[in-house]
Amino acid sequence: MIRTPARSDGYLLAIGAHMALRERALVSAIRLFPGPIATIFAAPGARSAKFFDHIITGDPFAPRAALEAVQEFERESGLRPAAVVPFIDGGLWAGFAIAEHYGVPYLSREAIENSSINKDRMKDVLRAAGVRTPRYVKVADAAEVEAAVAELGLPCVIKPAAFGGSLGVRLVSSTAEAQEAFQYVMEIIDRNAATFSVVNRSVQVEEFCDLTEEVSVEVLNHGERREVLAVVDKALGPHPHFAEIGHRVPSVHVDDTALRDLAVRACEAIGLDRGLAHVEIRRQDGHEPVVIEVGARTAGGGILDQVERATGLSPYALHIASYLDLPDPGPTSPEARGVAAIAVLKAANGTITGIGAPTRVPEAVTGYEVSATVGAVSEPPANYLTREGYVECFWPGRKAQDVPPAEHLEIADDLAAQIFRVG
Repeated sequence: MIRTPARSDGYLLAIGAHMALRERALVSAIRLFPGPIATIFAAPGARSAKFFDHIITGDPFAPRAALEAVQEFERESGLRPAAVVPFIDGGLWAGFAIAEHYGVPYLSREAIENSSINKDRMKDVLRAAGVRTPRYVKVADAAEVEAAVAELGLPCVIKPAAFGGSLGVRLVSSTAEAQEAFQYVMEIIDRNAATFSVVNRSVQVEEFCDLTEEVSVEVLNHGERREVLAVVDKALGPHPHFAEIGHRVPSVHVDDTALRDLAVRACEAIGLDRGLAHVEIRRQDGHEPVVIEVGARTAGGGILDQVERATGLSPYALHIASYLDLPDPGPTSPEARGVAAIAVLKAANGTITGIGAPTRVPEAVTGYEVSATVGAVSEPPANYLTREGYVECFWPGRKAQDVPPAEHLEIADDLAAQIFRVG
């Protein structure tokens, strides 16, 4: 049971809670914090903006600019942040700058520096702690890519060292592909670095982990306490990209002790001391699992909504409570009451000429949303920007083994075929 703090004269600054598929973060903040809820972003164009008590105009990805925006808001309103809670990778440093200035609880500098916003350092820290993670080589130009491919072998993966959401992640299967893949990564960085105020523009070539399954493990960190809240089955699109196209809770591997222990050890190695962590792991029966990334933030892609639906537990509330320094809520691993899943809606390749309503909606569907518009060009899934929407499903009273592993993906494909007309 999470205890609500006494009435606050300040506000809770929720960084990133305005973004799509993180709306439940705002719901949890309103339920838990006894005061106004604010967020910060450059322009009030998000659909969720109307639900916040205050919108601070500023860049949530740029620490100095974000702090200056909060200070300007203080001068105008007389209000100061009583809590700062980040929900996205890009907002970690901005939140740190604000929390440090106002003296409110926050994630440690070490934990941020060691997390997936700097994948080079993250891997170094994990390997030094004995946590299995792919080898990598940092590269600066095309010649260094060739040398890295020769050192690590084929296939391998090339990716930006600072981006998330599968942006720029590319499989390299031959030496001939390496140069084109490097140019692809640099184009992704050039196109998106300004949007996310990314300073780290470095690129790494990574050893390819060929284990057949990927899961994410959502871990609550609070001081010395680290507890697995959920294990999630992850579905990826076709190579050469690694786009996430679906998530399902609970995982069929939810009781895998080695998997859960590895996620906790990874969080400990990174130095996470507050809030949720999103740990991505590759696994295969008969093989030792491998950590791909450790994010010092809440999971995206609607994952935590599925955890809440499947278990009744609110991961967002636990995350916020940790940043408020509230007392330990006690055991937080209830038995699942069903299977919950989310899958990406993908139109066929081409220009979308029409969007309609489906005539067949399976009983398991709890809701769907279309984000694409007529005239948009649908491409094969490459990252989170290449989605046309999503569908959420729930099978009450069912066990993970009772629901076919691809059922949510098949439902998404059928709905997309009904919804989108492509020319």
